[in-house]
Amino acid sequence: MVKTYRFIALLGDGRERFSDKELDAEWPTEPIVIDAFGFSDVYRYSGVVFLNEEWFAKYSKNWRVSTAKIDQLLTDLVKNWSKDAHSENLEKIKVYLQSPPETLEGTVEVWKGFYDPELKRI
Repeated sequence: MVKTYRFIALLGDGRERFSDKELDAEWPTEPIVIDAFGFSDVYRYSGVVFLNEEWFAKYSKNWRVSTAKIDQLLTDLVKNWSKDAHSENLEKIKVYLQSPPETLEGTVEVWKGFYDPELKRI
């Protein structure tokens, strides 16, 4: 029997909070940590998990000045989304990208809202 994996992008610090056992209980998955040095477009992501509230600080030192780097990261996630998968977080990212808030404060609130402390939303 061939085991088919879903690739789940993990953003932010705190990988130790999310065990492979928890992921496997939901569906066989392969967690892919998105590091601060770049985005891997090798995978087609079925979901994304934000591991802390200020996950965006890991990916852009200038997030207080410009949202461009974070917006590009989120755009890359959407581009590499597995089209046959449903992901609540990826849908939220698409809504944000289509209609971003007008202020930086509003944008940061949306970004923080991606985080789920219970790690139940993929």
